[in-house]
Amino acid sequence: MDLTSLHSSLAWLATMAVLFFWAVGAYNRLVRLRSAVVQAFVDLDEQLVRQLVWLQGSLPEAVREHPAGEVSSEPPDEALSAWWRLRAAADQFGAVLARARAQPIALEPIASLVMAHEAVRDAWATVLTVAVPRDAVPSPERLQERWMRLLHQAMPLRARHNEAVSAYNAAIRQFPASLIGWLFRFQPAGLASRLAEGKA
Repeated sequence: MDLTSLHSSLAWLATMAVLFFWAVGAYNRLVRLRSAVVQAFVDLDEQLVRQLVWLQGSLPEAVREHPAGEVSSEPPDEALSAWWRLRAAADQFGAVLARARAQPIALEPIASLVMAHEAVRDAWATVLTVAVPRDAVPSPERLQERWMRLLHQAMPLRARHNEAVSAYNAAIRQFPASLIGWLFRFQPAGLASRLAEGKA
């Protein structure tokens, strides 16, 4: 092998080594960013569970302890009907939250989680309007204050989750790292937009 061929071979090997180590570095970076999304959702999930438990504990005993799915018709009383809608929304939110917990990177479960949480907030607002007497203990204002506190505690966790998602999604779209993302099937993560926003 002459000197020119040797130099060419060494240059080719050096180029391949650089590409290999770059690919390993890019892959590891995507893994770290994806792991950050998962960890951020774990923290958010913990706070959402607190919200769910508190809502379920706020239900009247007759609604809370009644087996799910056994109400054959709409309760005639407006207040009781509002509590039942909250129970149904909370049950649905719990189911969707469990699915998002199992797939914290997937787009659809996170989008469903946002919608389910919005349904819970709407149902809670209705309960405070028509189902909690003004002279109740705790009062509607006190109940709303506690609910808003839970929502506010979740907001920085939501922001942290969305920041992790944005960084990860940007990384898997950025060329040439997007080639590694495509090769190893890194999928976009879902933003938890509007999640935990309260209705005053």
